[in-house]
Amino acid sequence: MSNALADSNTVIGRTAMVAGEVLLPGASSLIRGDIGTGVGTFVAAGAAAAILAPSMPLMAALAAIGLRVNSYKIATTGTNLLTSVADALPHKPAATPAKAA
Repeated sequence: MSNALADSNTVIGRTAMVAGEVLLPGASSLIRGDIGTGVGTFVAAGAAAAILAPSMPLMAALAAIGLRVNSYKIATTGTNLLTSVADALPHKPAATPAKAA
């Protein structure tokens, strides 16, 4: 019974984080207690909107969504979105140096 309660609490907590991100960029980090990351995400989203929205509204929207997703990813897993994407890409094997004859 306690396992189901723990799963329920996790779902409720993550739902609150997603709902918070919809309303305020960086909310999931703030909920998690990481004030610096939450405020940084909020400022970055505001700056991106202010700079990009007048000339490139689609890029402003994508930046705002990306920053919100990154904030949620950091709050739930501790890693940022860019690191996760880089880890998912196939890696090219390192070249071996040629042997001298």
